[in-house]
Formats: sequence, C-alpha cells, structure tokens
Amino acid sequence: MKAAVYRGPNRVYIEEVPLPEPGPGEVVLQVQACGVCGTDLKKIAHGDPPPPRIFGHEVAGRVSAVGAGVRDWKPGDRALFFHHIPCRNCDLCRAKAYAQCPQYLRVGTTAGFEPAGGGFAEYVKVSDWIVREGLVRIPEGVSDEEATFVEPVNTCLKGIRKAGIRPGSTVLILGSGPVGLILLQLAKLAGGSVTVADPIAERLATAKKLGADDTVHPSTISGQPAVDVALVAAAAPQAIQTALDAVRPAGRVVLFAQTRVGEMAPVDVGQIGKLEKELIGSYSASIDLQAEAADLVFSRKIQVAPLITHRFPLARINEAIAVASAPSAKSLKVIVQFNGAK
Repeated sequence: MKAAVYRGPNRVYIEEVPLPEPGPGEVVLQVQACGVCGTDLKKIAHGDPPPPRIFGHEVAGRVSAVGAGVRDWKPGDRALFFHHIPCRNCDLCRAKAYAQCPQYLRVGTTAGFEPAGGGFAEYVKVSDWIVREGLVRIPEGVSDEEATFVEPVNTCLKGIRKAGIRPGSTVLILGSGPVGLILLQLAKLAGGSVTVADPIAERLATAKKLGADDTVHPSTISGQPAVDVALVAAAAPQAIQTALDAVRPAGRVVLFAQTRVGEMAPVDVGQIGKLEKELIGSYSASIDLQAEAADLVFSRKIQVAPLITHRFPLARINEAIAVASAPSAKSLKVIVQFNGAK
C-alpha cells in the first residue's frame, strides 16, 4: 500500500509499505479521510519523535479485515478511532489525568514502523485495546470528513471543562483556526459570552458566523473589559501573557496550543501569585468524554463541515502539510481524502 512516511524534519515521502494484517482482537481500516493535526505538524517540523513514522490520527475509515476473536466489527463497517486509551487503574487515571497515564501514551494505531497514528496511509491497523474501547461506529448520514473531527472535538471539550465555563461566563479565545473555532462553539454551548481574537479578518468573519458575540484584533485586547476565562488556541508564546492580562483577578487561562515540552514564554508570575489568576494546561482527549464528543459531531450540535477549506489526496501530502502549517485568510482545516470517502 501507499503511505506518507516521515523520514526526518520536514521530510515526508510517499512510499510503498506492507499492508497491515490484523492479529487477534485487531482490526484493519481502509482510510477514507484523515485530518491534518497541529501536533503532527510540530513533530514533522521539529524532528520529534525520531523517524521513520507514519503520522495521522484524525481518521475515519471502513473495516477491511478483522482478527481472530473480533465479534462486534465486520468488513464494511464505518468507524473512527481514539488512538490513545488509558489504563484507568494508575494514580494518574484516578486523578483523571488520563493523558499522562503511561498506557495512554502508547499509540494504539499504526500503518507501519513505530505506532504514530497511521492515518496518512491507505490502511491502518487498530490494536486490540483500541478496538475494545476506542473504536467508534460512524452512523449513516455523517460524512467521513465530519467523523474525523470527533477526536479533536474531544480534546477541545476537555479544555472547556478544565476552564470551568458556565452560563454567564465571559470568555476570550486567542486564535480562530480550526481548534479556536471548535472551542468557540463549545464555549457557547456551555453558556459563555465569547470574544474571539485573531489577526486574520476572514477568520474572524467565520467566527461571527459560528456564534462569536464579538471579534477583535489581538492588538486591541488590552482595551477590552476583563474576562473570566481565556483560552489560548494560538501557538505564539506572547499569546500567554496577552491572555493573563485579559482575565480578571482570580480568572483562568487555559493553554491549548502549547504542546512541546521545552518551549519557553515570559509571563508575569505576580498575576498568578498576587492576583490569583490560574494558568492551566489541557492536552489531548479524555476517555470520559468520548461518547459526548461523538454525539456533538454526529448530531451537528458542533458544526465542523464549515471548517474544512482544503482537501488533498495522499499523493499531495506535502501540499496538505504546507497549507496546514501556514495559517491564512483562505485556510482552516485540511483533510487528506482517499478514494471512496463519503
């Protein structure tokens, strides 16, 4: 089969690799669509983790083969997956810090080499523990492209819950890329009054269409009223201090785009200490939110189709990466689409 193989920083090549075969309890999916995620872009750009790998984890596909003992799935079934599942038994899981659980950190899907998602390939193998708890059936009437959003919506929903947004909360979202626009919709569902900040006017126009109460250029945030919560969906280090400045005393800032250990940013720690502003991280998905995230997408309570601006075949994976890596007025979510996608 064909796959996009990561061979080093900014080096991804279409190669022929062996077709995966399912072992006991495993399933192989024929990939129909795979979203290009910012975390994969960072790994490709910075050479971390080491190659070779086949990335891509926002996957929707069809079951093509099942291993011994698999009874709930058959060839032709449509499915998406959560590629991480926690053990639920360790101290971290008991504290609901699932994304830090050693078992969770084991990637459970692969198209070859060290497991890394595998969605940038024609077929991907789903390990037995993911089949048991992380494989989700896609209902009729939901497109493959829409289904690829279930995992990222889960990650955003986790951030919203950590932010403690409730009816009447005032919320600032820094960044109106795909993640910022999902956070916007979830914050509105939670009852928040939401302002979105972004330097790209066209993205702010999309935010307005999706329910933003107000939109601003980041340079004008200092002149706005203080908010209860700020969500940082922009990777720029200076966005963190901007968010801290924007929240009221005892307000809360949630970092969503800061996913590489070692990244540094100067912040006014006096605001955290004396003014009791909280600075919180939120990373990856929560197994507790799987069903809710799927329902939000499948019911279209969260609109994801308007976020898709670009579709590329696997053969043009490097164009897909380039577009997704360079935010612009015309680009939001990039999807790698395979033949037969619904």
